[in-house]
Amino acid sequence: MEPFIFFLPRSLSMQKLGKLLSIESAFRLSMEKSEAGEGLLLDTFENENFQAAKILFQTGQLLLLIDLQTGQLFEQQAVPGWKLAADLGEGPVSRLLADISRLRAFLPVAKVKVKREVGGLLDDVGKTLVRFHYLTVSRARKTAVIGGTLPLRGYPEAHGEFKQALQEYGATPCTDAGDVYQRLGIEKKEYTSKPEISLLPETPIIESAVVIIQTLLRLVRSNEAGIVEDIDSEFLHDYRVGLRKVRSVVGLFSEVFKAEDTIRLKAQFGELTKKTNALRDLDVYLLEREEYFRLVPPITHAGLRLLFATFAAERKEEQKKVAHFMESRAYSRRITALQKEFAKTDNFGGGPAAQESTLAFACRLILKRYRKVCRTARDIDENTPDPVIHRLRIHCKKLRYLMEFFAPLFPPEALRQLIKSLKVLQDNLGKFNDYSVQQSFLAGMMAGDSRRGAEALQVAQAIGALTAMLYRLQLEERNQIMNNFARFDSPEIRSEFHELFHKEEGQDEDNRLLQQ
Repeated sequence: MEPFIFFLPRSLSMQKLGKLLSIESAFRLSMEKSEAGEGLLLDTFENENFQAAKILFQTGQLLLLIDLQTGQLFEQQAVPGWKLAADLGEGPVSRLLADISRLRAFLPVAKVKVKREVGGLLDDVGKTLVRFHYLTVSRARKTAVIGGTLPLRGYPEAHGEFKQALQEYGATPCTDAGDVYQRLGIEKKEYTSKPEISLLPETPIIESAVVIIQTLLRLVRSNEAGIVEDIDSEFLHDYRVGLRKVRSVVGLFSEVFKAEDTIRLKAQFGELTKKTNALRDLDVYLLEREEYFRLVPPITHAGLRLLFATFAAERKEEQKKVAHFMESRAYSRRITALQKEFAKTDNFGGGPAAQESTLAFACRLILKRYRKVCRTARDIDENTPDPVIHRLRIHCKKLRYLMEFFAPLFPPEALRQLIKSLKVLQDNLGKFNDYSVQQSFLAGMMAGDSRRGAEALQVAQAIGALTAMLYRLQLEERNQIMNNFARFDSPEIRSEFHELFHKEEGQDEDNRLLQQ
């Protein structure tokens, strides 16, 4: 039996429906719980609840989560000042929110008034046949009444009759969060960390480059407030990824811009990124806290707790520095000037490839980068120095960026499969790099640690144990890199790259180079 998730007309309360049912049938409604209060509708910056067809409300310290796919209503007590799912402790709402997003804060979308009512459909001897609940949500002068039935085993006919009665008296299906927002007059703020970029095949590449960078700079700027307010770590992550992508466009499209513009712009975007390097490093360590504790024996946990207390204190100071920088006039002038520079193509004179068609340029550049990945990776074995593997990671990242930038120009499914195969290799390379960087970071922490006595010994033991585990994991990833690259460099993948990104002219040359 499928639950019925519905909107109830404002003019039809459950009490009124109960009277009608008692007149027309042997059923009656019993209201078991009714509570109301002012509260908030919550969602993440990326509208992840909305996308998952779930609506989250908080009234006082009570959280109510309605699932528009199953019709279930979940509740859990909140804790003061909570932002992340992990802050809530164990409970049905926190489990569902963790599945939606472990890293993003749940933020106010709109102020609302919420009235919750729970009851059951009873037969003539008082036996419960169907359970139901509904929320009356009001905002300004708009109201949405959202309900759901919970069929009980053994009584499908009663549930069917109850559903039919609801529909006859005006209830309509509700399975889309957009309908709820519309009824409440809430305008959803659009944000995605991977915005779609509209490109045309024959457009000169310099025009497409400017459009790509314009889009990325808007993404960068939309994350500034979240970084300053320290809402969650993903604001900084998306900000940095946006800047890195802009810098990659400038560098990879070196033939599109004048040489002096390429050098200047890469330096400017690189400087902006460096301002947040230390904060992001500390975020990563703190996000991996549970994993670190899992990796090392319990005897070293006391030292690890001291180490993470140091990380937390350093992060607090570093976040203040970044916030101060982003609120400064110097930063505002710099980032605004860059946005203005990329407002029009005419602001750039253009390099030798500036007028090449976007499609031809994309194919040429993607194949060139793919060949570079393959040449670098084919020489990797168990003795390859770490810096060579790091270069491969960077080549793969640039190839992935190019494929994503130019995605609108190619068949979606074919491109998705190639990106999927690349991502497997990227994941290994990313972990390998993380383990390497973390070992170096811990060595620096050990050298700069000013503790004395028992605490110094505890921290040293924790760092030693953690470094040993990270080194072991790094060796495992090295083996995985070689295995996954063999699949990425297979004749099938080479053929797919050629078929998707070849040009009408020069096919033989492209094919020859891909086979090298």
